[in-house]
Amino acid sequence: MNALCTAVVLFAMAGAAQATTIESVTLLTDDGGEPGKEVAMFAPDNRKQHFSIKLDEMKVGQHSFVVEFWADETVTSSNEKITEFTTDGLLANTITAQISLPREWPTGWYRLDVKMDGKPIGSHRYVVSKPWAQQTINYFKLHRDD
Repeated sequence: MNALCTAVVLFAMAGAAQATTIESVTLLTDDGGEPGKEVAMFAPDNRKQHFSIKLDEMKVGQHSFVVEFWADETVTSSNEKITEFTTDGLLANTITAQISLPREWPTGWYRLDVKMDGKPIGSHRYVVSKPWAQQTINYFKLHRDD
């Protein structure tokens, strides 16, 4: 999958840091190039997606962080790396990243993996789908228990 991607790190606190795991990930819509409102999932037409990745416990030290974006299980691919972002010397416990495509996102499951000094510290799966209210069931089948 060809993706036009950018990622940015937000430095919010002083001092170099080390994280042990991801505490939370917030999905945010785009608002004119800036992070907008928080959402539970992205719609296919949310071409620019923003993420706020909060890391837990921070320890002093100089470290390198990598955020990898993956198409986990989508209608067009499975387990395909989209892009990655690298930063050294994170000064905060929050990584702010964005990723975009020039067309609509294929629906399905996506994943971001965060690594510190080459070692995984956590992953987060998220969905790209039409809003639930816009979805319809075109076919269903009932099975009787044996």
